[in-house]
Amino acid sequence: MPGLTELGLTPAAPALETLLARANVIETVGDSFESTLFGLFGISSGLDTDLPSAAVSRLAEGGKRDKAFWFHADPVFLKATSDRLLLFDAEMLDIRPEDADALTKLFNQHFAEDGWYLEAPHANRWYLRLPIMPALNTSPLVDVIGRNIDQYLPTGEEAKKWRSILNEVQMLFHSATANTQREAARLLPIKGIWLSGGGCLPEEVKANFTWVMANDLLSQGLSELSGIECNALSLDALTQKHESGNSYLISYHSLLRAVLAADPESWVNSLNEFECWAVALQRMLQKKQIKRLSLYSCDGRVFQIERQGLCRFWKPRRAIADYLLGRK
Repeated sequence: MPGLTELGLTPAAPALETLLARANVIETVGDSFESTLFGLFGISSGLDTDLPSAAVSRLAEGGKRDKAFWFHADPVFLKATSDRLLLFDAEMLDIRPEDADALTKLFNQHFAEDGWYLEAPHANRWYLRLPIMPALNTSPLVDVIGRNIDQYLPTGEEAKKWRSILNEVQMLFHSATANTQREAARLLPIKGIWLSGGGCLPEEVKANFTWVMANDLLSQGLSELSGIECNALSLDALTQKHESGNSYLISYHSLLRAVLAADPESWVNSLNEFECWAVALQRMLQKKQIKRLSLYSCDGRVFQIERQGLCRFWKPRRAIADYLLGRK
């Protein structure tokens, strides 16, 4: 993260820096967490379609398998400035279960004739079911948080229609009793929804993992869809479950929140926590417990290292910031 030194923040990640410095860097499909993860499960999107993260994530939340079209319809707060409209997500809103219940019910009543259905398995995470697939492309919520929404609004043949619908939802929520009660409780109102990740559950999923470790819904949903065992992230479980010759996926998602919140100190703390994983994986390489380690940076690169690669002492460690800035 640029500017860390100026802020007096120095990540302590010698094991991770060593692994990155001595790895072979290979280009790979996927320039984000979402697209990289889908690619690892053999799923790609077309030029005019989203990756179906909503249907897959909903599956991990206990949703039934179906053939319906689902969007993420995440509750958001929109802040108008002199020349832009900024978006903030549910993590910043302290949404209560009763707020989610009231607003989803209001939405479903209002759009009943259209056959749309909004559900909230969690107060912070909502999903919208549509009877037919819209001609629409969307931007993931993570790309929009804290930014001007204009350049991220839906595109495609039905973009004008859906932009109008999103405005209609804003007006519907503006006068909602739930928001009046939230403001009385000094909570920010829920001003609308953000659509993303539209699609149906993939029919074919191909992954060569024996098991997966993950706390994020997308990894859990893809694991369930492919019939692969998924466990919560745990260093102890990693060493206990490891079996030589097997291939497994560790999905580490904890660094993202600090990035979205533009919080360098939190990011450094999260990176220092991830260093524990880097130490364990480096040790497993040295002990020949794993043959090859592939670190996906989710920006189109994978850092691939085998045990003999650790002996490349002529390739010195470099600061994490060098990789973030794209330095060679």
